[in-house]
Amino acid sequence: MNMETLIKMSELIGSELRSRTEAKKIHNSISLVRNGKIIISFSGVTFISRSFADEFCGIIENVKLSKNIELVDKCNNVEVTLAIVLKNRNNPKNVQESSDTKEFSDMDSLSQFLATI
Repeated sequence: MNMETLIKMSELIGSELRSRTEAKKIHNSISLVRNGKIIISFSGVTFISRSFADEFCGIIENVKLSKNIELVDKCNNVEVTLAIVLKNRNNPKNVQESSDTKEFSDMDSLSQFLATI
């Protein structure tokens, strides 16, 4: 028997998905599903922030190791944001090993420095 569980983002969270905390609600819902396919519907979702998308992608990556998940009904805004976040997650960040430390004795010297950059 093939079981499917539908999770509607707009009903669980709302039409605007903004925070990492909201993304964790998805993890809680997914963890309740013991077997079968999980379908996550973005129907009715009009906005997804990068922070939500980053947290959501991390959750999905981890859960996909043990569960079958399908994302459906993504509007263009959601599709584009998820694609950007996924691309950035797969590219290592170029972090400089060292940098110069600037010290300022007062706000005027800080202001003067900031005017130069």
